Amino acid sequence: MEDREYECMAAVEDRHFWFVGIRGMILDAYIAAGLDHDSRVLDVGCATGGMMAALSGLGRFTGLDANPKAAEMARVKSGNPVVIGNATAMPFDDDAFDGVTALDVLEHIEDDAAAVREIRRVLKPGGPLIATVPCHPALYSGHDKALHHVRRYKRLQFIALLENAGFTIERATWTNSLLFPAVAAHRLASRLLWMNQPDRPSDAAAKVGPMNHLLTRVFEAERSLVRKHDLPFGLSMLVVAR
Repeated sequence: MEDREYECMAAVEDRHFWFVGIRGMILDAYIAAGLDHDSRVLDVGCATGGMMAALSGLGRFTGLDANPKAAEMARVKSGNPVVIGNATAMPFDDDAFDGVTALDVLEHIEDDAAAVREIRRVLKPGGPLIATVPCHPALYSGHDKALHHVRRYKRLQFIALLENAGFTIERATWTNSLLFPAVAAHRLASRLLWMNQPDRPSDAAAKVGPMNHLLTRVFEAERSLVRKHDLPFGLSMLVVAR
């Protein structure tokens, strides 16, 4: 991603409804997967380190990111070691980690199959992978372009990607479901605007103002649902695999 996107992420991720909401769901998935404060966990594509900071004390984290600026921001924010490297050729030993998180990162990688194979290699047998990806190729918009997304996934496409690397799917649920109609309409409309705004920033830069509190509450309601149920539709997917 462009440096401006990392800077924007760092500025808003601790209060923006989307970041706050998805972190809550990841926390629940992390605990349910059996990871704890003694677990050695790799955060692939850790970006500015917000997720590692949010899970502070719940594991022994190492971050990996290809962008040196993001890696330095992540070190400062999370207090964890962060390695600059490529997800398709990770500088770690086989079976090095008890768990891996790959949160909205695989869509950035051209050879996503190689990245998933590397995750499988560095993950101990039976260890959980917690991954999120954006879905619905038809919704690819200026937001995705600004974030250098190579793709948005189809549900079965993403599941097959993991299974082909030797993973067994433990759980797969849609997320960003309650806001799906509004966000989908916005993304479709932005496809038309994208042609005239090739350098537009991602949606993280949009100022939501007082609506942020309300939207945070919507995500809290969704989090309660996701704790007990796999949701039938949504903008993104959350998968736990071993």
